[in-house]
Amino acid sequence: MCFGANVVAAEKNDYSFSSTITLAPVTVASMSNLTFDWSGLTHDFEGHALDPKTDLGMAIVMAWNLPLADFEKDLNADALFTKDLILSPPLSLDFTDLGAGATTAHLYDFTINGTAVTPAMINQYFDATMYTPANASFIVGVQTGTDLGRNLRMLQAFNLDTSSTSTTVALKDDSTKLSYTANLHELTITGVPGGTPALTLDWSHMTTNGLGRAFTDGYVTSAVVGHYTQTPTQLEAQFLDLDSIAVATYRADIESGSVLDFTTLKDANGAMFPGIDNDGTWLVGLICGNCRNPAPWYMTILKPCSM
Repeated sequence: MCFGANVVAAEKNDYSFSSTITLAPVTVASMSNLTFDWSGLTHDFEGHALDPKTDLGMAIVMAWNLPLADFEKDLNADALFTKDLILSPPLSLDFTDLGAGATTAHLYDFTINGTAVTPAMINQYFDATMYTPANASFIVGVQTGTDLGRNLRMLQAFNLDTSSTSTTVALKDDSTKLSYTANLHELTITGVPGGTPALTLDWSHMTTNGLGRAFTDGYVTSAVVGHYTQTPTQLEAQFLDLDSIAVATYRADIESGSVLDFTTLKDANGAMFPGIDNDGTWLVGLICGNCRNPAPWYMTILKPCSM
């Protein structure tokens, strides 16, 4: 189908994405000044190379009012909510406070939104007599940047035990294991005029996102168009690398509403979206920037068509 009015009406998701994240917990002492060590990281849980001294900007320690199996289930379904946190907002540590190249930190150095807290205050949330593996999950994560909870690169789960003398939680390349499936080869081709920047994508009638959950109004915060040499089937196998393997990528923030004006798309150098051609594969995706699962909520393939 070719949209003669240059308006693409997104009403159904042929694209789908599902992931399985699992974490293997370690056991450490209760109510102690734990040491978190990420010096051994060489890759994040998506398999991308990582330098622990230069690529990370913040650590977060989260206590969830959920057993680990339930935490993993909700994480995979993008169904974790702040109400499930035992301590909200979570403890965090900006790495600029550690000094250049630091790869370890202590629990009592963490803050809440930059405000210092006492060991006594922290300890009440790390009491093994109150929070056991049956009712709680403790997670430390390291991320790129300092936007709390975004761009997480690795997670490590830990349990508290009154009899344990261990006080180190090491984040390793296998602390978090991720497997996924993405369906791109069955996407319905969307025909649009070639070489035309003035396109519009309207998703106001979408009901289900690509993760199989409700398509909630106001959750799409950005849009991206990528141009690739690979086929859709080849892109499925490289789905986690879509940002890095694109020939060109154009992005736009979605401040409000459910319409993308393609003339607002720009590449990293500020060049405007030029329209599509017949070379390779052109994908457009809608992103929920506040969701814990970074997979696009919607994707479609754009192809030029004759009018």
